[in-house]
Amino acid sequence: MEQTASPPSGYVCNLSAEALKKAREELNEDPTTRLAMVEALRERIQQRPDLCVQDDDHILLRFLRARYFDVEQAFKLLEKYHVWRTHSPKICSNMRPSSVRGLLEAGYHAALPGRDQDGRKVMFYRIGKWDPSQFSAYEVFRLSLISSEKIIQEEDTQVHGIVMIADLTGLSLSHAWQIGPRVAQQIGSITTDAFPIRVKEIHLLNEPMVFNAIFAIIKPFMSEKMRNRIHLHGPKTETLLQYVDRDALPPEYGGTGTPLDEACSQWTETLLASEDEFSAMSYSNLEEVTEKNEVEEDDEVEEASEVEEC
Repeated sequence: MEQTASPPSGYVCNLSAEALKKAREELNEDPTTRLAMVEALRERIQQRPDLCVQDDDHILLRFLRARYFDVEQAFKLLEKYHVWRTHSPKICSNMRPSSVRGLLEAGYHAALPGRDQDGRKVMFYRIGKWDPSQFSAYEVFRLSLISSEKIIQEEDTQVHGIVMIADLTGLSLSHAWQIGPRVAQQIGSITTDAFPIRVKEIHLLNEPMVFNAIFAIIKPFMSEKMRNRIHLHGPKTETLLQYVDRDALPPEYGGTGTPLDEACSQWTETLLASEDEFSAMSYSNLEEVTEKNEVEEDDEVEEASEVEEC
């Protein structure tokens, strides 16, 4: 692993040799100018004292890597990240993993151990483990955000990105009723341009007929680039192996990796052990959204819907 001279914050590069090579070739990351770019982004942030963001080197590097070390584009991403969180109190006012403990213990989600053949982290979701009478779509999405915040701390994940896999077995109208335009807008925004993570592929398995109705709501809020990264497999889960190697997949889905229930238990322990860390991430002053913001969000939803219809 490359070691660099550490600034006062104590930053030391922990990229693997493979990730460092990719960072140079794909993300324009130059170890000799890396910290200068971080400082340039920090200076840009200091011009906006209204932004509630941490500006240590580790965090700023996430945004720089997500935008190919273009300082202005990284700043815009950071700005959108702040605005999105500010306007999403039902998700971000309480980021403690214990707030979604029931979902975790039900085996709804896990970041699988290890990485795939391309160094990507694999995020797995089982929709049938989500009881919509017990947990809202906001809580489900909060869990996804908590996991994303956790894995993006890993520098290799910042470079290689993630693969998302969702088994839609059990998806029903009860789930569909939870996902209205506002929830869809928040999902589309965070996956497209408001979070410093590289979503390389999204794989959907066993999608039932009701999926089409739900996807029709979410689709207008996703970029074309992101829509093109979605792969529908139906019941043929073995086709996942065309994209993700066996070692990274659980045996229930044709792999040789950790069984999914075990992976979910491990990830639950990891997140619950990070309770204090996520408590600091909670936007506790956002328990209520002002009427003005709600009106603005509704207008944005209507405008986006009109564009899609055209």
